[in-house]
Amino acid sequence: MIAAWSPHSFFAVVVWSGFALLLLVCIPTQVVSKLRRIRRRRATRVCRICGYRFLRRDDACTCPVCAARNR
Repeated sequence: MIAAWSPHSFFAVVVWSGFALLLLVCIPTQVVSKLRRIRRRRATRVCRICGYRFLRRDDACTCPVCAARNR
């Protein structure tokens, strides 16, 4: 037997499912964004001489523009 939906219960379900969908989308998006930001901060360096931003590929962290060693 199919239960009859009243307008009040229908809109309550719509509102609560909207909140649930918002939480299921926004929370994982914020977590992934934070993890990507942390990973990017570890992988990039700014040269202390010329200010060039570069990806850290080796342990020496030499700038590809001015060849300064950045630690």
